[in-house]
Amino acid sequence: MPGKRLEYALRARRDLEAIEQYYLEVAGDVVADRIIDAILSQAKKIAALGLVFRPGIRQGTRECVMTGYPYTLVYRIGSRRVEIARIIHQRAEYFQRGR
Repeated sequence: MPGKRLEYALRARRDLEAIEQYYLEVAGDVVADRIIDAILSQAKKIAALGLVFRPGIRQGTRECVMTGYPYTLVYRIGSRRVEIARIIHQRAEYFQRGR
């Protein structure tokens, strides 16, 4: 899988912005930066190791559960790219449906 381009869907970019805004408000910029950096780092790992992570709830997706942070990255693998579709809190209703 090396060489696949990493992309973020609009919803994932919005998720990232909302996560950053939340942590800026409740914990400050140092914590917000740390969490955003961890999410972006995990996305890079997904681009390199995509098939290692579990199949997703939604058809055609896979999910990477972050350790140390309460988020799951939902993504799709294409022939030339990996698209991060969503960045979802692990308590979200998304995970209550379909399992």
